[in-house]
Amino acid sequence: MTNPNIPGSAESSGELAFPFPSLGGEDLQAYNTLVSTLYRCLHDNAGFKPFFDAFSHHFKALQGGILGLTSNPQRMVYGWTFGYPEGFEEWYINSDLPERDEALTRYRQLPPRQFDSFLRGDTSRTILDFLGPESRAWAEQVGMGDSAGMLVTRENGTHVVFMANRHKEFGPYTDDELLQMNLLAPHIENAVALHLKLYETRSDNENLAMALNHVKKPLIVFNALGNIAQANDAALALMENSRCLSITGSERLQSADRRITRKLQDAITTCIVHSHKGILSPQTVFSSRGHERIAVCLTPLIAESAENNGVLAELFCFDSSLEPDQQRLQALFQCTPAEAAVAADLAQGLSASDVAERKQISIHTARQHIKSLLAKNGYRKQTELVSMLVRALG
Repeated sequence: MTNPNIPGSAESSGELAFPFPSLGGEDLQAYNTLVSTLYRCLHDNAGFKPFFDAFSHHFKALQGGILGLTSNPQRMVYGWTFGYPEGFEEWYINSDLPERDEALTRYRQLPPRQFDSFLRGDTSRTILDFLGPESRAWAEQVGMGDSAGMLVTRENGTHVVFMANRHKEFGPYTDDELLQMNLLAPHIENAVALHLKLYETRSDNENLAMALNHVKKPLIVFNALGNIAQANDAALALMENSRCLSITGSERLQSADRRITRKLQDAITTCIVHSHKGILSPQTVFSSRGHERIAVCLTPLIAESAENNGVLAELFCFDSSLEPDQQRLQALFQCTPAEAAVAADLAQGLSASDVAERKQISIHTARQHIKSLLAKNGYRKQTELVSMLVRALG
């Protein structure tokens, strides 16, 4: 919940009262540039990146973005971000931190189109005074001094939030800067609303449907909001027969196991964020029921126009009681029999610790085999290796 002691908190004051802002001179020119850059993002193949660059330069913002959040629990389901180190978004999405993120909780409880910050120009305090242990550790590590944000919109159970963190060397956001942000607020709302309209409902694109159905293996395409744009006939038949996976009324993919549903959503969100950054790193999630197991291999889709970014899911169904073809793995992945045995377990969704327990080897030995498989085949991450193992056996 928002801290009622924070000045301007939604709980303490309801609608926030700011004087109507006015601009002149360089500030007016900078504002006009920000607005034009924002609307240009609607037809620019870089998504919101040009606006983030202009915003962070003008307001000396360190990092932030536009994030779509679910409620109960509070989770990130899509987003466009800037300023974070490589791998941070993936770690954040797959952690429990979004549920306890004080900034996200604060901004989603604000009145729409109303920027606020934690310090509101108060130099006697620090943002660390308002953060819990996990958020405080991250803020200290990156040198965060303040954070400002707004609730962009609430739609279909999702809160869309804009946030911008700032380094401590620039001090807290001033009242004047918040006034300037509030002039931008309705434009941010308009631009985001127009962007989201592109993904609001399941696609009726006949060309996409026909293209997917020409491929006989089960395929699903997700749009940039994590909703299913199209699922081909093979995917629909697989889900109907297996009952491991299904499509919700809100066009999201879910598992019969709630924990797996969360893993699926986190993996899809990770791929969406990667698609905006031009990163083609895959994710694989396994859903099982009895001996039947479905591997969902997710790959970011990077289109010429950012609004067409999304995720491609390939579904592979197999019987987990049957041993994978280790000779085939040896031939395809240039590995020893011991490494092939480990690879076979990875292809069934086992972690390094699961492999060690199953093979009765040390966790160190299991990780060494995985490290060797990565090096021999030119992969940087275990997720990339698992995805290729599943595809090779599928």
